Amino acid sequence: MSGIISLYEKYLLEQITRTSAKVPGHVSLVLSETDLLHPGGFGKLKEYISWCMQLGISITSIYVDVLDTEEGLRAEMMEKLTRKLSEMLSKMPMGVGFEVYTADGELSIRREGAELLVYISVGFGGRKEVTKAMISILADVRDGRIRPCDITEATIESRLKVKHEPDIFIRSGGKHLSDFLIWQAVYSELYFTDVNWRNMRKLDILRIIRDFQKRQRRFGK
Repeated sequence: MSGIISLYEKYLLEQITRTSAKVPGHVSLVLSETDLLHPGGFGKLKEYISWCMQLGISITSIYVDVLDTEEGLRAEMMEKLTRKLSEMLSKMPMGVGFEVYTADGELSIRREGAELLVYISVGFGGRKEVTKAMISILADVRDGRIRPCDITEATIESRLKVKHEPDIFIRSGGKHLSDFLIWQAVYSELYFTDVNWRNMRKLDILRIIRDFQKRQRRFGK
C-alpha cells in the first residue's frame, strides 16, 4: 500500500509542477487545540510545514481554535499551546521564519526566514484582530495623527497582524471555518476535507494544491 501511495504522490507532484497554473503563495489552515494535543499532533504540524517548503509555498498562516471552557483553564491551555508551538518552530530549519501571536494579539516570538513564513495565532480570531485595528486607528484620530476622512481600507490593513491575503483556506475533519483572517480571506478559496488532522498525509496536501490549480478564481466578481 505504501508503494502505491508513493507512486500517486509522485504522479500528483508531477501534475502540480508541469502545469502553468501557480502553486498558492499563501495557504491558511484552521486547527483546534484537540488536533494539536492528540498524540502526534505537533509532529504532524511540523510535517505540514516541511511539505509547504517542498512545494514552494511562501506563507502559511495557522489558526489554533481553542474551545470555550472555564476561563482559567482556557487561558492556561492557550499559554501551554503558545509555548509548545514556539519551542517547535524554534527547532525548524533557519529558512523558516515565524510569528506566533497570543490570544490577545500580542507577538509571542518572531524569527526571520527566507524560504517560508509561518504565522500562528492561538485563539486570536478575526473579529478580535479587526476590533484591535479599529481601536488603534481611533486612538490616532483622537490624538490628531489621522483625520477620519483619511481612513481607507489600506489604513485598516496596515494595522492587521497578518498583512497577506490567503489564496486558499483549509479546514480538516469536515468542520466549519472560524473567523480567522475574516478581512484578509474574503476572496480566498475554501477547501474542506473529511480527513482528520491526525490522519493528514502529504498526499492530501498535494490533492488540495492540485484542486486549487484547477479552479478559476473570481475574486468576488
